[in-house]
Order: sequence, then C-alpha cells, then structure tokens
Amino acid sequence: DSPKKDELGPKVKTRDLVRILHGEGYSVPQITAALRINRTYGYALLKEYQPKKRERSDEAALRQKIQELCGEFPTNGYRRIRVWLYKRHQLRVNHKRVYRIMKELGLLTRSKGGTASRKKQSGRIPVTGSNQHFQVDMTKIWCGRDGWGYLFAVIDAYDKEIVGYSFSRFCRTDELLSAVNQALENRFPHGVKGRGLTIRSDNGCQMTSRRYVKALQDAGIKQERTGYNNPDADAYIERWFRTLKEETVWLQEYTTFLEAKKDIDRYIRFYNAERPHSALGYLSPKEFRQRFTSNAA
Repeated sequence: DSPKKDELGPKVKTRDLVRILHGEGYSVPQITAALRINRTYGYALLKEYQPKKRERSDEAALRQKIQELCGEFPTNGYRRIRVWLYKRHQLRVNHKRVYRIMKELGLLTRSKGGTASRKKQSGRIPVTGSNQHFQVDMTKIWCGRDGWGYLFAVIDAYDKEIVGYSFSRFCRTDELLSAVNQALENRFPHGVKGRGLTIRSDNGCQMTSRRYVKALQDAGIKQERTGYNNPDADAYIERWFRTLKEETVWLQEYTTFLEAKKDIDRYIRFYNAERPHSALGYLSPKEFRQRFTSNAA
C-alpha cells in the first residue's frame, strides 16, 4: 500500500483560514507567505463580503419601459430596443444593461439559426450612394375573405428605403409599373435618363414582360435579372419582405384587403421614417439618407 498523506483535519476555506490566523495575531505578510498566496489577495480576503449593488433607483421604471417597447416590437432584439429607448424616451442605456433586463424578463428574441450556404451569391451590390441600384420584387399576403393581395415593392440597395410600392388584388405588369413609377417620381422628379440607375429583379413573368422591359429601356434604366433559383441575388428586397412579414403581417389576421392595405401602408411609413436598421448604424432609412446628404453637402 502506498503511504497516505497526513490528515490535517477538515478542509477550511482560504478566506476562513486567513481570518482565523489573523485573529490569532499573525500579520498578513506572515499568513500569505505561509499559505503561498498573493499578499493583495490576502488583504482582500480580510475585507467584509460586499453584496451585489442594490437595484438602481431607475431600474423599475426602465424595466417597465423595456416591457412596453418589447410589447410594441416583439421581434426586436436588445440592440434595437436600446435604440427605441433613446428614440422614444431620450434614455441612453448601456446595451449590456438592456440585455440583462430583457434576459431577466424573458424578453430576448430567439436568435435565428445559420442558413445553408449557396454557391450563387451576388446579393451585395457595390454601390457608393443612393439612387444607383434598386431592387424590385413581389410577394403575396393573405387578406381573409378577400383572398390574396399582391405587393410589389422597390428598395434602394444603399439606404434601404422603400422608394415605391403597389399593393393590389391583381398581380399584373400594371401594378409592377405603378411601383417602379412611384420610385422614379420619388427619387428622380426631374427625370432618370442619364443618371446611371440599375434595377434588378428576378425572372417573374411581370419582370420579363415586353412592356416592362421596353419601359425601362425607354427611361434609360439598366435592367438586371437574377439567375434562376438564386434568391440571394436580390437579397435586399427579399430580406425586406421577410422583415415586413415578421414584424406585422404574421402578427395580424387580416379579414379584408382594405384592412391589410391600411396596415401595410402604415408599416412602410414607419419603416422608412422610424425603424432602426442595423446595417445603417441603427438609423432609419430616411435618417441615414438625410445624414449622408448633409455630410456630402
């Protein structure tokens, strides 16, 4: 049998041992040398235990505001809620504190899992300013007893603003042209010819119709079409459609087309003017564009 180590009695925590020895008259340098611990650590062990800081006086009010904002924006994470605290209440709060409170209240949104990598990826557009590259696409939205509604929308790839859209019970080239015309009137009130605008779309029947193609050619707009089975190529508008559905459409149960249209009109106004966008430094598209324009001036 191998020899056993000497038994020195029950184990004692280092803090308790330091306090016992100090109470018996030993100095801290003597104790730390004998126990082979850092002298500063030895002094720290003699201090009374400091409980966690008491709750800040504004904690209850802040928690209430965060709960209200999470109720209004249930899909927003802690970073965007932090921005809303400043926008709505002029409160500058550290993001770690917002994260802690939302975690304690069970309000953190579930992070989205990674997506499968595709071979064809050309969604990021090398633009350096607004009005260089637009993307247009269509999605359908259930409107209860009125059936499907069809939303054509145009987004600026640089500032992420929805510059034109058309929500209708029809899904024709007319509605597509209406959305594109609205975008051109908003951004090019004096004409688009010679401005170097490119509009990218998928290969839907409206986007490949002779009427649409000719309209772009006549306006001097370069048309780009994505490859088949390659949704990442128009990633900006596809991502916006998902945001729209996550933040309002899927949270509602529209009973009529008019009810859906009213909500979508409201959301687009809100998105352009107020909603913080992570890719824009948590500014809204209009705020970002105004800042860019003022800096350029």
